[in-house]
Parts: sequence; C-alpha cells; structure tokens
Amino acid sequence: MKIVYTIIVLLIGCLLAIQGSINTQLTTFLKHPMQGALVNFMVGFVCLVGLNLIFRTQIPDWEHVKAAPWYLFGGGMLGAIFVSSVIFFIPKIGVSTVLAASIGGQLIAASVIDHFGLFGLTVQHISPSRIAGILLLLGGIFLIQK
Repeated sequence: MKIVYTIIVLLIGCLLAIQGSINTQLTTFLKHPMQGALVNFMVGFVCLVGLNLIFRTQIPDWEHVKAAPWYLFGGGMLGAIFVSSVIFFIPKIGVSTVLAASIGGQLIAASVIDHFGLFGLTVQHISPSRIAGILLLLGGIFLIQK
C-alpha cells in the first residue's frame, strides 16, 4: 500500500507545477504576485468550505483552537510565503528550477525534522542513503539550471 500512496503523492506533486504555472499566469492579469497569491488563497478558502460542507465536518471548537500552541498557526503563513514565492520566482528561473529547489529545501528541512522528531513526530534517523538522495537532488537542481 505504501507504493500506492507514494504514487498518489507523486501525482499530487504534479499539481504543484500546474498550480505555480497558472498562478503565475493569473498574476499577469492581476499585475502583482501578491494579488495572485491572495486570489489563490481565496479560491482555496471557498474550496475548503465546500469540502467541509460535503464531509459534514463541524466548525472547530474555539476552546480547542485557543489550546493549540501559537506556532501551530504558522502553517497558513508558511503556505502564503511558499505560494507567493513560487509566483514571484517562476518567471525568473522557471517552473522546474523553482520546484526542484523547493523540494530540495523541503527534503533538507524534513530530514532535520525527522532526525530530531521535531513537532512531536516520530524520530526517523538520517541515513547515508537519505543524505545521498538529497545531494543527488541538489546536483539535479544544478543540472536543471544548465
């Protein structure tokens, strides 16, 4: 089953290339990357409201929201930074380079998070093969830019 999940996530990764590309095109109509990111998140908000209605989820209990540590609300901010950056950098260095570099950064950060079990996650020690994979991806970024 792990391979099926991996293939599904690989396909979802393809959506990021499409998302970045169409958000960049949208920005040509809106005249600023921040406006493109804002419209992206507004559409995403509407979609998430619709999905919550379809799945009949409840509105989060305010007491539960208040109990969460403050830093857990940074995910929305990080998403906004990512989407805005992708829109800004795609016209400058291309979709392939932007996504390869962002994946490289994600793998570096993910390996540190896994190794130390940050954010309460299960420890997954960094292995030589994981380090080699990251180094190969970083080399791939260099080749993609050539």
